[in-house]
Amino acid sequence: MTETESKPAGSLDVQSLWEKYEDIAMHFNDLLMRLRSQSIAGIAALSTIVGVLAKGDVTDLRISWLVAAMIFVAMALVWVAVWCIDFLYYNVLLMGAVSAIKKLEEDSLCGGPESINMSTLIEAQFSKPPNMSSFRGVLLFYGIVLFILVSGAMFCLDMHWQDP
Repeated sequence: MTETESKPAGSLDVQSLWEKYEDIAMHFNDLLMRLRSQSIAGIAALSTIVGVLAKGDVTDLRISWLVAAMIFVAMALVWVAVWCIDFLYYNVLLMGAVSAIKKLEEDSLCGGPESINMSTLIEAQFSKPPNMSSFRGVLLFYGIVLFILVSGAMFCLDMHWQDP
C-alpha cells in the first residue's frame, strides 16, 4: 500500500500503534527510574543528616545514638514502602506495556492486530504472579540499600547500649 492509498475502515496502522505503545512503556520506565534515583538521593541526604547529628554537640550521647537508630529504622520502612510501589505497581505497569508491545509484534507477523489491547494486557499483568528471576537487579538494588539502613540502625543501637 502506498502513502496515497487509503487504509480500509477499521484497519490499524501497526507502526503508529507500536510507536504509541513504545512511548507508554518508556513513560513507565522513566517513572521507575525517577522513583529509584530520587528515593536513593533522599535516603543519602537523610543518612548524611544522621551523620551530622551524631557528630554534633549533644549533652547525652546515648540519646543521640537512639535517635539516629530510630531515623535509620524509619528510613528502612520508607525504603520498603518505595520498593512496594515500585515492584507492585509501576513495575507491573511496565511489564504490561512490554507484554502489549510483544503481542503487537507477534500479531504484526500474522497480518496485524485486530484490536488495540494495551490496557487489557496491562490489567492482566496485575493478576499474574511476579517472575522474580526477571527482577533480580531491582531486588538487589533495594536489598543492598535496605541492608545498609538496617546495619546503620543496628550500629546506632549498639552504640546506644554501650557503657558511657
